[in-house]
Amino acid sequence: MARIRGRGISLDAVAASGQVFTWRRDGDGWLVSSGQRRCRMEQQGRMICITGTSGEEPFAREIRFWRHYLALDVDYRKILDELAMPPEVVESSQGIRVLAQDWWDTAVSFVISQNSNITRIQRTMDALMDASCGMVPRPEKLRALLADDAFAEGLRLGYRRPYLEALAELAAEGWEPMRVRHRNVTLEQSMEELEELPGVGPKVASCICLYGLGYLEAVPHDTWIKRAEREYQIAWHPRWGGIQQQYVFAWIRGQGR
Repeated sequence: MARIRGRGISLDAVAASGQVFTWRRDGDGWLVSSGQRRCRMEQQGRMICITGTSGEEPFAREIRFWRHYLALDVDYRKILDELAMPPEVVESSQGIRVLAQDWWDTAVSFVISQNSNITRIQRTMDALMDASCGMVPRPEKLRALLADDAFAEGLRLGYRRPYLEALAELAAEGWEPMRVRHRNVTLEQSMEELEELPGVGPKVASCICLYGLGYLEAVPHDTWIKRAEREYQIAWHPRWGGIQQQYVFAWIRGQGR
């Protein structure tokens, strides 16, 4: 078992934050998938305990990968000081970090997410991962799964199915976002590129940018965030707006109404 310091993070808070759909509860911990990697994580106080899914000790490179994935190499204390959010927002969102997820995982998740809810999205993602050894099916595998009408109909994708099929087809033929290979691509360029995909609008594109492509300034606008903007006149930080959004989302969703 590897133990890494997880000060300022709560795995449970991250899992409930609406940003990731590749985690599955496993006793007191979580089975976590990212791209073609899997592990088991369990929080013990300020420590995150990581093993392979069969209990094996992870290699050093895997530990480095998961540390980066959990954003434990990002100074959140400094960022939160810069954001200067009201205490009630920070306190209601304790332990949340924006994960450094695999772009493909986020693309599949958020194409599925359109006009849906967290429970339904998770159910669909679970079915896909069950069909692919606990991971999000890679493009070729997803294309084959969606070509099976019985399986695809069981996902209950509705109008989202052709969008997911188109994404799988493009990626299976070798397409990937420019940002994957060229880190100097701007957020505006990536948004424009993603919005050219069938069924991908500004909200889905910004989710892929924030959660899967590392644009921490990207601010996805769902109904909760639009309400926060309307009622509290929030100004988004030009560098850390995506992190700010995640805290605001947790806070305002917790208020209900």
